[in-house]
Amino acid sequence: MVYRNRSKSFLSKHSKKSDEKVHFKSASKKKSKSKGKKRFRIYWRYISIIWILWLGLIYYHESAVVKRAMKKCQWSAWEKWPKGAESHRVGLFADPQIMDEYSYPKRPQIVNYFTRVLVDHYHKRNWKYVQYYLDPDSSFFLGDLFDGGRNWGDEQWIKEYTRFNQIFPKKPMRRTVMSLPGNHDIGFGDTVVESSLERFSAYFGETSSFLEAGNHTFVLLDTISLSDKANPNVSRIPMEFLNNFARSSHPYPRILLTHVPLWRNPTQQTCGKLRESKDPFPIHKGVQYQTIINEGISQQVLTKIQPEILFSGDDHDYCHITHSYQSQGENKIAEEVTVKSCAMNMGISRPAIQLLSLYNPSDLRTVNAGEDHESKTYQTELCYMPDPYKAIIMYLWGLLFSTAFVLYMHFFPKSFNFYVATRMDRLLTRPDSGSSDLPLPTSVSKSKSKKSLVHSKYAVNDTRSIKQFIANAAVILLAVITIFVYFYTVI
Repeated sequence: MVYRNRSKSFLSKHSKKSDEKVHFKSASKKKSKSKGKKRFRIYWRYISIIWILWLGLIYYHESAVVKRAMKKCQWSAWEKWPKGAESHRVGLFADPQIMDEYSYPKRPQIVNYFTRVLVDHYHKRNWKYVQYYLDPDSSFFLGDLFDGGRNWGDEQWIKEYTRFNQIFPKKPMRRTVMSLPGNHDIGFGDTVVESSLERFSAYFGETSSFLEAGNHTFVLLDTISLSDKANPNVSRIPMEFLNNFARSSHPYPRILLTHVPLWRNPTQQTCGKLRESKDPFPIHKGVQYQTIINEGISQQVLTKIQPEILFSGDDHDYCHITHSYQSQGENKIAEEVTVKSCAMNMGISRPAIQLLSLYNPSDLRTVNAGEDHESKTYQTELCYMPDPYKAIIMYLWGLLFSTAFVLYMHFFPKSFNFYVATRMDRLLTRPDSGSSDLPLPTSVSKSKSKKSLVHSKYAVNDTRSIKQFIANAAVILLAVITIFVYFYTVI
């Protein structure tokens, strides 16, 4: 009986223990499940830090760097007029050549899309800052407004025309002239597309014209159409304009604007140290392009217009030379500045615009006080736009750093907590006022550091999770994209 009772009591105790074990296991499973649920986290603190770093990086390159470039170009930094002189200030923009489907036809569409976004933003941002900080009285475009403009049908051309005006909106109370065509707009010489020429002049204005600004006469001459020997309908209009201009009276100093540079001898007429390329000025001819106007037409243009200085585009790089010509038996000289392209995708490392300051008071002999000889009534300066490639390189470095940081955080969590989280906790968390400064035993300090690491606000889960990595990376990506969208659309 005693044995039987003992066995019963033993069985009851054993069953209780087994029940306790089962209960403990189920409880631990519940805890582990609850812990598993809690382990999926979005690390908002780290995301906020990365977002702030990206905001600073993008602001620096999209605003601070541009302002610094404008500051270097300020008129007062290079104008040398008499004190109190009120000059007429001009900005010259060459070859914006906004990117379209004809620009890089062999590239994937997705690559072309993002390239176009970058190029359009570069144009739009620089134009906005130039108009706001430099505030030129007049702005002239020197042709090649489009890339495939001569090839587009009317419907697509109108879309590109609208896009161009969205990138370069005209500023109220300021003159903006866009009527000078380039070979990418209408073709060149014998290959000028007559319908494209008519369309261009219908929307932008007469391709050959003159206007007065700052007591100077600006002459915009369509030398591309003037070079057409095959179609008299194309060359007739600029030729008539040239002859009529030569017969009429124009008392002010003349400034000629042409898309294609005039003829020169590259071995004798070198471009100067501001040119990026060290090779001589190229003399080439191809399908719908020619790098210089023929010698005979060039001399005819110089003789009939008699410019003090002329500005051209097309080459994309800077070039400063002088031309000699004869007028009524007298030898004369005219400067020519080939303006750098203002686009970031034209094969030059530093896009730029050309600034022109005009000061021509009624008495031409008193431009410089105390001098009894007639002085130049114009001054010009090369104005560099921000380096577009530095910003892209820094954004790529930022992307690399962000990716490496997020990978380290999710796939090496213990190392991350030890080297990063603890330091972040020390730097950004206030020390507990009630904590003791007395040294603790080694075992106690280790256990305390482990506990503090577990309870640290900056500690990450010590288990690897691909889903968690994807979620946090996606949040960071969206956060950074919002910054770019803001700077690319709002500012």
